[in-house]
Amino acid sequence: MEMSRAAAWRMDCRAVAPSELIDYCAMVQNWGYVSLPFVFIWVVVLMWLLNTTAEVYFVPPLVYWSSLLSLRPGIAGATFVAIGNGAPDSVMMFLAPSVQDALDMVLCGIMCILCVAGGCVLLARLRLRVRSDRAQLNGKDEVCEPLDRSAYLNNAVWLALALSYMLWLLSMRRVTLGRALVMPFMYLCYLASLFLLPDGRAPFAAPTDLGPVPSLPGLAQPAKGDLGQLLLWALAWPTYALRWMLIPPSDYYWDRSRRIFSSLSPMAVLLFCLWSYDLGLSWCVRSPLAVAVSLAAVAASAGIFLSSDDGPKVPAVYPATTLLAKASSVLFLLAVAKELTSCCKTVAFFLGVSRFVLESTVVPWGNSLGDIVTGIAMVRQAQSQAAATALFAGPLFNLLVGAGVSMLLVTMQRGGPVIIADESYPSLMMQVGCIAVAASALVLSFAFEKQGGAIWPVAMWSIYLVFIIGVVMAEVDLRLAGHTLG
Repeated sequence: MEMSRAAAWRMDCRAVAPSELIDYCAMVQNWGYVSLPFVFIWVVVLMWLLNTTAEVYFVPPLVYWSSLLSLRPGIAGATFVAIGNGAPDSVMMFLAPSVQDALDMVLCGIMCILCVAGGCVLLARLRLRVRSDRAQLNGKDEVCEPLDRSAYLNNAVWLALALSYMLWLLSMRRVTLGRALVMPFMYLCYLASLFLLPDGRAPFAAPTDLGPVPSLPGLAQPAKGDLGQLLLWALAWPTYALRWMLIPPSDYYWDRSRRIFSSLSPMAVLLFCLWSYDLGLSWCVRSPLAVAVSLAAVAASAGIFLSSDDGPKVPAVYPATTLLAKASSVLFLLAVAKELTSCCKTVAFFLGVSRFVLESTVVPWGNSLGDIVTGIAMVRQAQSQAAATALFAGPLFNLLVGAGVSMLLVTMQRGGPVIIADESYPSLMMQVGCIAVAASALVLSFAFEKQGGAIWPVAMWSIYLVFIIGVVMAEVDLRLAGHTLG
């Protein structure tokens, strides 16, 4: 009987928190509370992987393609960054068991992006301004660029329009095919407005004086350092090397190491996808299409190596490798975020947290981690304009494309309208209202950034804390009502 209970608990846990890397459910079940410190350490490692991947691997291909296409920062933030971060979230929405669950997931995720990621970007800019002021006092040239209001006002207006349409859609309680089609169409209009509206900001430009070719980050041994630094470098080195195999360099440089890593990337991406989706190596020969994909990966690896030399001039295939880097960096961020989310969901399930609280807190946290770390990374690399745009463009993409396409697919599958359940209506309306408050606060934070200082990041995080408290209180009320009825 005990064995059957243990097996049933483990099955329920794996249904809530599936994981490809570590069986967290078995670990927590077997070790109990003793496992929690190890889980915490693993969470720190996963957070470090997210942060370094965003800064070292995700941002460079974004900057490269933005400069290659001469994109302005706002357009780059609304396309490469927002779509790159939002595409994995949209996939998770499509897999949601119901439209209500998908809407709850996307609205809570938007709240997390605006408040948590927005607060982190504000704090990163504050620290950059402080460092800039100190550098100027010491006679050094380090400036924190002021934000152009067009970087966020146009996006905030479109987010307000999208929220207004969502409020109307919820009030109608019926989502028809035509009403669902309006949402992705609104996103296309938003992108068109970015191209058509005047923007005085200079487009991205490729660097002219690169200097000598540096070593790839994370691979070169520290020139000076104590035993602790050398140990940390040795522990981190395999993670950097594996990620360079998966995500080819996009820093405008080319040498033998970059040639080797770039050549390995197509096959590494194929293997990573096979592992991520639990397909196994046998998938490569299961069908003619699988064989063709496998041969294409091998041919691409050979083609990159044979068509290039050891530099320093970048080869003709360099744009293709940077495009691969953009896609593979998003895949890796998604995999790490899913692993981190599974880890946290397992602990929450072990502690008895309900599914409603999980979908309103832990799941949006995992979905928004990419937005947080990429926003901070872009500010650190002097891309604040794109980061500010992405804070609004990301929620717009999730709401109009993610939720819109999800409802569109359901209406097409059912052959009729989607009905918003009465019990879901109050919570969804409350979430839309909270998003409107958070978006307004973020606009004010950017507009009066210098006057408020550290108050603005704290204010954004406080708004999210109040939102989470409301979610928990709603769960408590539901449980109390259940006990009363019982």
